[in-house]
Amino acid sequence: MKRLLLSVVLAAAAVVALNACNKTPVEEPENNDTPEIPTEPTKPPRTECTLSIMSFNVAVDNRQEIKGWADRKKAVVKMLSEAKPLVIGFQEAQAHEITDMINAHPEYGWYGIGRDTGTVPPTTTNYSAEEAMVVFWIKDSLQVIEKGTFWLSETPDKLGKGWDAAYARTLTWVQFMHKATKQKFFMFNTHLDNKGKTARTESMKLIASKMDELNPDGYPAFLTADFNTVASDAIFAPIKGKMKSTRDVAPDSDKNKFTFNNYASPKSQIDHIFFSGEELTPLTFKVLDGDYGNKWISDHYPIMATYNFKKK
Repeated sequence: MKRLLLSVVLAAAAVVALNACNKTPVEEPENNDTPEIPTEPTKPPRTECTLSIMSFNVAVDNRQEIKGWADRKKAVVKMLSEAKPLVIGFQEAQAHEITDMINAHPEYGWYGIGRDTGTVPPTTTNYSAEEAMVVFWIKDSLQVIEKGTFWLSETPDKLGKGWDAAYARTLTWVQFMHKATKQKFFMFNTHLDNKGKTARTESMKLIASKMDELNPDGYPAFLTADFNTVASDAIFAPIKGKMKSTRDVAPDSDKNKFTFNNYASPKSQIDHIFFSGEELTPLTFKVLDGDYGNKWISDHYPIMATYNFKKK
């Protein structure tokens, strides 16, 4: 009898187990499912791209009708919207000008320090007198590797004027990596003195030396500025062996257009974009003298150059 009862129990247990195995599993809520997503192979970096570089003396805010920032800022913002340069070297940028431009174009990052205090310009829409040499860049396209500022003087690591200069002058530099191609390049942006001939001459010697020091591996480089000097002047001798004027070599170039207008009429070519590096092929050089809602967006016209940037 015991054996018979044991057989019945074991048979019943087998039936229960069989039924349990044949049941449809209870589905978990969708938000608990973590299906494996196939990963795509990592794409290799692109081998080339187009770089657009602008130099623009945005002009200090003299708070006068027509020439004041309040009358010019909408036109400057519109110009930036239409041109969309990848990198910009600004001269004479004041804190409230920087703030207004960044508020209108938050896609840009920026770096620069005040030439008289050596501090970062504050975020403000109120008038701020101190000028800074500022570099803007499109954050989605470029990664900053290193950056810095030095003074154009006998003591470049200290605040102060150099030689016979009327004002303290600085150079702001940034080393970038282009995210899509993984290629590196330097941007150097400055403003030579408007009064001191010796200061301009010695500043270019210092800049050439510092560029070698900061870029020993010879990455492609750009030098933008209001140089207060025409490109044929002897002060450019220290860089002419290593850099070229885009105005002179770009196949599509506004070679004969003036860049300084003094809020009256175009009268000289003192704004330049120099470049170096076998990876760079100049394409265009343009003087942006169009009407952006105000005939004079500055006492200088922005200049912009484009290049093919190809890995060698």
